[in-house]
Amino acid sequence: MDDSTPSTMKTAYEARKADGQISGAIGPRDWDRFRQTLKYVPKETQSLLDAGCDRGHWLGFLSKNHKIATMLGVDVSEARIEEARQTYPHLTFESGYLEKLDITPGSYDVVTCLEVLEHIPEWLDTLAVLLSTARRRVIVTVPYKEAIQHTVCIKCGEVVPMYGHLRRYDESTFPQMDGWRLTFGYIKDRGINAALARRIYRMLLPRRGWLVAVYDAYDA
Repeated sequence: MDDSTPSTMKTAYEARKADGQISGAIGPRDWDRFRQTLKYVPKETQSLLDAGCDRGHWLGFLSKNHKIATMLGVDVSEARIEEARQTYPHLTFESGYLEKLDITPGSYDVVTCLEVLEHIPEWLDTLAVLLSTARRRVIVTVPYKEAIQHTVCIKCGEVVPMYGHLRRYDESTFPQMDGWRLTFGYIKDRGINAALARRIYRMLLPRRGWLVAVYDAYDA
């Protein structure tokens, strides 16, 4: 959509998310992705913030598989946060923009942001906020070398990116940031929930489905 500005796309996305129009179903493929992401969370982590937590499933998974004293999930959608609170009443969630919440910079050992940045036009600004919030490590996952596809919106008739994914990510996309060491990892897409033939193929030759960008503070 050639006449769309980043701000209008951001506004449209947030409106859809707030109204619950962006699907957020979770299944075995997501739980497998969480299991693979878990190894990037240091065992000594005492506090963790998840930015763009959606319905809170990642924090729910962490609460069962990693002993972390303090965890907070943040998302712009009040509806998703309310659902997270109902599903995981033992965890803490807040709705709003991370940079606008009353959170002291550097107050969390680890900040995670899973499958979020590909939806945000001003993603580098968001990355800077993630780094300012973390004390030791920031973990970001995005689709790896995704071929961005477009479709026609049935509501507005405009050509829009499918799934709200705005850009393709690889290792060259993420910038080096002062005070942080950048390394990469990969999460394999094993084809869980796919057709049997595809599932067998991916079990034998799993592809790199997601890129993991890890920023570690030099002075941590």
